[in-house]
Amino acid sequence: MKISSIHKEQIVFLLVLTALNLWQASTLPLIDDEAYYWVWSKHLAWGYYDHPPMIALFIKIGYWFFSSMLGVRLLSAAIGVLFFLIWIKILQPKTLAENRLLLALFGSTLIFQGLGFIATPDAPLLLFGSYFLWKWKNFVEKQNFLNSVLLGISISLAMYSKYHAAVLIFFVALPFVKFLKNKWFWLSLALALLLFVPHLLWQYNHDWASVRYHLFERNRKETSGIPFARWLIGLLIIANPLLLCFYGKSLAKLRSNELWTKSLLWVGWGALIFFGIVAITKRVQPQWNLIIYLSVVPITYLFYKNRKNVWVFNLSAGYVAVIFIARLMLLQPYFIAKTPMYKLKEFVNDAYEVNQGIAVFERYQKAALYNFYTQDTAVSIQVYTHRESQYDLWDENQSLLQGKEITFFGLEPTSSYFILDESGKSEYYTTISNFHSYPKIQCTVSPVVFNSADDSSQTMEIVWKNPYDKNLTPAKDSNLEAGVLFADSKTLEPKSFIPFFESVEIPANGTAESTLSVKIPALETGTYRSYIVLKSCGISGKIISNEMITHVE
Repeated sequence: MKISSIHKEQIVFLLVLTALNLWQASTLPLIDDEAYYWVWSKHLAWGYYDHPPMIALFIKIGYWFFSSMLGVRLLSAAIGVLFFLIWIKILQPKTLAENRLLLALFGSTLIFQGLGFIATPDAPLLLFGSYFLWKWKNFVEKQNFLNSVLLGISISLAMYSKYHAAVLIFFVALPFVKFLKNKWFWLSLALALLLFVPHLLWQYNHDWASVRYHLFERNRKETSGIPFARWLIGLLIIANPLLLCFYGKSLAKLRSNELWTKSLLWVGWGALIFFGIVAITKRVQPQWNLIIYLSVVPITYLFYKNRKNVWVFNLSAGYVAVIFIARLMLLQPYFIAKTPMYKLKEFVNDAYEVNQGIAVFERYQKAALYNFYTQDTAVSIQVYTHRESQYDLWDENQSLLQGKEITFFGLEPTSSYFILDESGKSEYYTTISNFHSYPKIQCTVSPVVFNSADDSSQTMEIVWKNPYDKNLTPAKDSNLEAGVLFADSKTLEPKSFIPFFESVEIPANGTAESTLSVKIPALETGTYRSYIVLKSCGISGKIISNEMITHVE
């Protein structure tokens, strides 16, 4: 069978891209989140604290073939190629000019290339978000049983990749009210929901951990600077900034009677407005904008494929060259050594040299990196300077530490010994020969609002809950210490920790009520968030109470 010139160009482009993806995947050290997802892959489940399980499954499969960085990223490298094949199938360029425009536009979108050698949840979202748009195109063209089933499967696959898929799915279907009377449309939704039930059950069994984190906990801390400006910068960085005006023109002027094209326009405008509104007050991470470019880039192709597009093609092809050169540079040891990923690997090596016993980190990514590079056990315990993570849902990890010798690495100066982290900051470490912690202790405090001047005392009514099979007595200058943390109301930066001077006796598997007083520290006039914190063996503590507000006059 004779291969057309169009297919030859596609084959050459994809072969070069595949080689570059695999080469880069095997040489560039892991980013911290990749190691974290690799740890997930060792404990396959229907869900995780931060994201759905697809990335863990992908890493599990790749690591079965190669027990290395390449294995972690193997399926991401494949996604980087499959993604282009899906869009070639969807858009079906019929001339060399159309084919070159397609490859240049998609190839010059930085995030489309970057996800070909980085294993994050955005990689499966890139694949299955595109697959969903393909199956949606088939469905709007012909509603039947097969297209309905494939659409339902594509919805569930996208949702199992990353929760942001909900934004894509919502805006795709929003304008088509007529489908509300279509039995095949409802079959798709029913099938998607049925396939997603295992994840919903996982969430239910884990107290909706992901929902609480994404909708409430991650937004408690206010973003420094101007979040909207940071969002705009991120929007430009992950695509081709040279095409900004062409993206906008295509989005504003493309007109079509095809339902699928109208869906793309709804996604483009809808996701742009949605994330723009969120960015007014909250941080929008650059990769979240992937949803926008899954519609804007094909919209730009559709708008310019039948128009004079010299500038669009030249700027796209030029940026493809820039990206390829940058990626080739990142294959060189000199440039690799300058990356944060390499410095993280150096930090792990330094931590390995000083570790005694089990390595324990306050930052979950550091624990994961240590586990990956050394293949030794490493655990993260949540402290008030950092959020919870999947490690806090794994009871066996916390149980593993009890009564063992550990070396704890954290930002708080718990000793005079330290190593430097990837940012050049001091990471202090201390060795504890007989470590015990009780992360499941919880308490409820009332009242929740205090008005006070410096040096005054406040009385708290506290109900303690102890799920452990032993009596516990938190007390000052003991291996289990309780106190009040005062943090900045906007940034949540810790300002002061004041221990309780009275001891508290909490019976095994029971509750206890106590009335304790705390002296308000010398703080600047203002509002602070306050929490009860429990410190084990003198290291940074875990927040165990509801939030309180302290107004210092």
